[in-house]
Amino acid sequence: MKKLWPPLLFLLMLAVDLQAQDKLTDSLHFALSKAANDTSKVNIYCSLSKQYVLTDAKKAIEHATSARVLAKELNFPKGEAKALNLLGSSQLVLGNYNLALNANFDALKIGERTSDTSIIVDSYAGLGIMYHKMNDLERAIKYCTDAAFYAQQSGYKSGLARAYNSIGVLYQEKKEYKKALLYYEKSAKLEKEIGDQRALGVALLNIGDLHLYLHDPAGGLPYLFQALSITEAIQNKMIEVTTLKGISKLYLAMNELQEALRYGKRSYELALETNSNKKIAETAQLLHQIYARQKNYEQAYAYSVAYIEYNSKLDLDKQKQITAETTAKYETEKKELENLKLKAEQKRQAMAILHQRVILAGGVIIILLMLGLVLVLFFSRKRIKEAHLKLQEVNSHVQAKNVKISRQKAEILTQSKVLRKQNEQLEEHSQFKNKVFSIISHDLRAPFLSVKGILKLVERKSMSEKEIKHIFSLLSKDMDVSLTMLNNLLIWSKTQMEGSSLQLQPLELYPIIEENIQVASPHAEAKQIRLQHEVEPALFALADKERLNFVLRNLLMNAIKFTHEGGIIRVKASSSEAALSISVIDSGKGIAAADLPKLFTDQRYTTLGTAKEKGTGLGLMLCKEFVDNLKGSITVESEEGIGSTFTFTLPKSVIVVAEKQHQDLLEV
Repeated sequence: MKKLWPPLLFLLMLAVDLQAQDKLTDSLHFALSKAANDTSKVNIYCSLSKQYVLTDAKKAIEHATSARVLAKELNFPKGEAKALNLLGSSQLVLGNYNLALNANFDALKIGERTSDTSIIVDSYAGLGIMYHKMNDLERAIKYCTDAAFYAQQSGYKSGLARAYNSIGVLYQEKKEYKKALLYYEKSAKLEKEIGDQRALGVALLNIGDLHLYLHDPAGGLPYLFQALSITEAIQNKMIEVTTLKGISKLYLAMNELQEALRYGKRSYELALETNSNKKIAETAQLLHQIYARQKNYEQAYAYSVAYIEYNSKLDLDKQKQITAETTAKYETEKKELENLKLKAEQKRQAMAILHQRVILAGGVIIILLMLGLVLVLFFSRKRIKEAHLKLQEVNSHVQAKNVKISRQKAEILTQSKVLRKQNEQLEEHSQFKNKVFSIISHDLRAPFLSVKGILKLVERKSMSEKEIKHIFSLLSKDMDVSLTMLNNLLIWSKTQMEGSSLQLQPLELYPIIEENIQVASPHAEAKQIRLQHEVEPALFALADKERLNFVLRNLLMNAIKFTHEGGIIRVKASSSEAALSISVIDSGKGIAAADLPKLFTDQRYTTLGTAKEKGTGLGLMLCKEFVDNLKGSITVESEEGIGSTFTFTLPKSVIVVAEKQHQDLLEV
């Protein structure tokens, strides 16, 4: 007997479903309290009705009625049809067949009027179940088959599953049990795919019940226990009553009377809770049979009385009559509608024939008019052709002039661009000339005036050897400044002249820095300053060699100029992903914070060095211009009494580095 119970895992899963079901009902009530009077509220009413349809049919009817009233107010036919089908299902549960039939037929009319396949499928399925309950198998099979056809055509899986289940019930009534089992199994498979536990419970219930007629009651029990677990989990009392009754009937067939009685009593007690006269009558009849089999005639009689009492309340004959009248009314209305459609079609055809005749007459008139128009066009075509030839000739002249004008315009634009470029170049040359003459007139003249003054002094006055040496020392310093200025001006002038372009190439920093340190060494040694080369080999920059040498030489000479005797000057370099940074760091007297913004500008800022050396003020200005030409930047950090750090960046030559590394590997 234990092997007939469902697996524990299945029960646990259904316990989770129960919680979900309660939460869904609560959430729907909450949503209903917050919803506005629109189509969403209609759908919430319908969802609540569906939740209650097999647990509390009266509440299901209440919510479905509210949905129908609101849908009518909103002119929402789909919502109204959905509510009507739910009303039909609820009335069927309570045994009110006539009311159920009216609701389903009203829903079907809406579905046919709106051509909504899902409404038609649900209505046909409901009518099939209804006629089955009324023992009208012919109509039941027709409606269920139609429901399956429309559901399959539209891909409506839920409707198809219900139709398959109903067809299985009908085949069971016709005692074609194998066909019935096939349709029940199809229905169960679809319900599992969809995840509809309520409908799956019904399909499993039908499969279990069918085993009674297949003379295999023990084989049907596992299906019924699974169905019972589902119905208990989702609190579907109506189906739970039927499932308990089915289990009791199977145990009765197996002659296990105690088990049959236990489940029969549970079914009867639950049927009383549902207030369904039909369910109470069916379970009372089953208990009467079980007690009679046990020869407990007193209890058998009591349940026989209960069966008679509740069965009499059903009044099946009257309901059958009302159902027949409703069916006849619907079919009559349907025929009248078809007749109206036929008359409308005949009228439409008559109008179409009339329309065709009017079109034909109009066509004849249009043809005659067209013939007249052709004649007019034929005679006027010659005049148009002559005018067209003249227009072509004029157009050719105009096009030739347009081409000439376009060419002249293009030439003017080209000349304008050339003139603009020449003006820009002239402007640059003018600025260059003004800057050169400014420097020459202001700075270059001063040292020569000093020389002239000294020579006049020597001419007029006899001097001692000591005085002459002092004067020539001053003269040497002035000449050094003048030469430096001339050298800087010549290099800068060369870069400004037309035809002097950048010669960018991969340059290794180490040897270039070493070369410039060697050039600056005599000046450093004169002040006992130590030059320190801290740049690593194999660092390559993309630069112009002449400009790079100029920048390094000027920065080194400036550092020597402003560093005290015995000081130190370091040259460092660092590498980033796309650039190299070269720094010249001295331990000199530093630059005042107020003077830093003056560097690298046309103001040509200059001060005396630590040994009273003079400067031209051109070096840093030209360094800035050259570094900018090399797509780099130059900055300075300085603190008075501690020293200065001049740093400039250059683009990194990645390809050359890779090639050199590859060559080194080959040499190794």
